[in-house]
Amino acid sequence: MKVALLNFNEREESLTVIKSLNLRIVPIRPEPSAYEHDPKEVLATIKQLVRDVCRGVRVDAIVLTTYLFGLVLTDAEMRPITNIITWLDERPYEVLRELQPFSKELYVRTGCPHLHVYTLPKLLWLRRRAPSTLREAKYFIDAKALLMNFLTGSNITDLSSASGTYQMLNIRSLKWDELPLSLAGIDESSLPEVREGYYSEHIKTRLAYELGIDGEVPVVLGVYDGASMIYGLTGGASGLGVINMGSSAMIRALVQEPIIDSPQLMRFQTYYLIDHAWLAGGAISNGGIVVEHLIRLLYDVQPDDVGAYSRVLSSLSITGKRPQTLISIPLLYPERLPINPARRVSIVGLDITTKKEDIILSAIEGVIMLLALLYRAMEENGISVSEVRVGGKLTEYPLIRKLIASILGKEVVYSGFVDASHLGNLLLLLRSLKHASAKEVRELCEKMLGRSERTTPMLDEVARYRNLLKEFELIISKLYSHPTSN
Repeated sequence: MKVALLNFNEREESLTVIKSLNLRIVPIRPEPSAYEHDPKEVLATIKQLVRDVCRGVRVDAIVLTTYLFGLVLTDAEMRPITNIITWLDERPYEVLRELQPFSKELYVRTGCPHLHVYTLPKLLWLRRRAPSTLREAKYFIDAKALLMNFLTGSNITDLSSASGTYQMLNIRSLKWDELPLSLAGIDESSLPEVREGYYSEHIKTRLAYELGIDGEVPVVLGVYDGASMIYGLTGGASGLGVINMGSSAMIRALVQEPIIDSPQLMRFQTYYLIDHAWLAGGAISNGGIVVEHLIRLLYDVQPDDVGAYSRVLSSLSITGKRPQTLISIPLLYPERLPINPARRVSIVGLDITTKKEDIILSAIEGVIMLLALLYRAMEENGISVSEVRVGGKLTEYPLIRKLIASILGKEVVYSGFVDASHLGNLLLLLRSLKHASAKEVRELCEKMLGRSERTTPMLDEVARYRNLLKEFELIISKLYSHPTSN
């Protein structure tokens, strides 16, 4: 959970993070493969963080961003009757076979491939495993709608979060689609209303008093976390690629129409963004979370020891002699890719000379090579980019930006913003309060990114990684082909 207090200097067109607080939410795991968050704890944490960050400060507006794939069931008064079932929860795999006959049509309609992370398979799983809870529920909402209802009293989510979470929003009409509704056995009245990300409502007066802020403060709906970062790095301009490397990782490009992959392959997702623009590309579940896990195993570093974690990453180098055969397939958790979920991390090519840092570096390369495979699928569908703009915690390290440039063969642009989603939230706020048009937002974005650092791919490294990527892909095709039963 993160709450940040931002200041935008209109005269200098600069953004400053005044204060930022993070708290880790401990997952609830009532059974094997479960991964839930307690909505009461989430909302209580939000209250605590907002109070602490905003104490003694006049707040002009609040902008929201949340993760995709969360599902919580509520009663008629919008009180949660379940925990939030998150994207790391593997239990809905049980019902994917039921959706297999409809998977291609669902992909064409929603842009969402045949994956367990979406709301639709979660609802089918609940029908099988907890039918009484499903009957008791009045609303089926995502994390954004939960937070928006808490702050304003409205059951509303933004179109980007709806598109990326439910597998139930038609990416062309931008309305709830009749096919997934019928498969889930629910009516659209049980789902949130959907609005553009710059839609806003005022915070509830009593809650504003409890938080110590002005009751007239608008709450801007915002977009999902990855979309916020993309909006911040592009301003809504097309022709640019964006990579985020946080706990998960993604590569996407903004397009002016909903382009999808072949329904036979479904290698990437297409979600709505804003202003009749879509995000085509892919995300992987295994990003920084794999690197963090391996550092913990090999270096005995705990997740909350940020300094030790950073020292390990800062010590990595691609200069000098490197293992030529070391390849890591970094699949710690089930993937959103069409890959066999029963197989996990593989490290191929270990020998007596392999060092701990070689394994960490290889895992980072593996994460980026998964993104490279997604980008190849995008190119095969006519989606190409002139440069790749990057964000997320891992991209703060120059070495990792060099790896991205070499593996993708693209110039990499790094803005220097610690969290580019802050910039995206600012741009959405300016749209919402009508301080800037869509065109002015794009111009402002380019001005604010004008001093970005650029990393150009080295030709010898590009050639090396081109060969390594062929081996990487061969290992995946041989060991990780998706079972035909799904």
